[in-house]
Amino acid sequence: MIFILLSFLSVPLEGSGEAFIGYYPTPDTLYNTDVSMWMRASLVRIKEKIDFFGQYSSYLEMASQEGKVVFDPAFSSYSFVFGLQYTSTYFFSLYVDHSCRHLIDKKLEEGKVVFNALNFVFSNIKDPTYRFSQDFYYSGSYIFYPQGIFVDWLNSKPYYRYRFIIEGGKKIWSFSQLSLGLEYTVSNDDPQKVYYQICPEINFFKQKQNGTFYAFIKYYLKAKGPLRSPERLLFLGAGYSFGTPCR
Repeated sequence: MIFILLSFLSVPLEGSGEAFIGYYPTPDTLYNTDVSMWMRASLVRIKEKIDFFGQYSSYLEMASQEGKVVFDPAFSSYSFVFGLQYTSTYFFSLYVDHSCRHLIDKKLEEGKVVFNALNFVFSNIKDPTYRFSQDFYYSGSYIFYPQGIFVDWLNSKPYYRYRFIIEGGKKIWSFSQLSLGLEYTVSNDDPQKVYYQICPEINFFKQKQNGTFYAFIKYYLKAKGPLRSPERLLFLGAGYSFGTPCR
């Protein structure tokens, strides 16, 4: 029985990840520099179809920099993900995301916001690191926050109840890609509030054997949210992504 079970299971030892730094060329004191990093590892695979994976991400938000201080985050967000992905012609992912957003160097009674969510994702790419390998990529997500239904402490504030995210991109040339991100959110407030985001983006990239270097230009055409609203702001940056086996 054990040998039969092991024949269905494998340890893929595959990983992917990404890191970028971006800058807002604006006098707005709330938006200056953002730094992000995430990594994903496939833990167990069943018959080359189902992957159980874990993921960690961190996002630092820096407001206006003063004096000789160069790196001074005002907020830090952390996320821990565990779930599964089914692979066929397309990719379907189901996972639980535990994330929290912290104020840094400020003593406030409510200095942390905690979110727990159930994510459903359908895409033609395994994860975002593979977006530059496709002539056209797309991804659709439905996210549910169970606050107030199962256990109240699952989320510390009523910012979210449902979120819908659609992303897609098309190569313009072999080294550039034009993409668009759309987001629609319904809060858990009473009465409910609605948040939205429309963000076109262009990337210039260079693919290597083990990863991709890229530079990006984003413009937040519409952006209204409970935590950040960089509407009508430009966001420039550069990053590196990889999506190859770890072994």
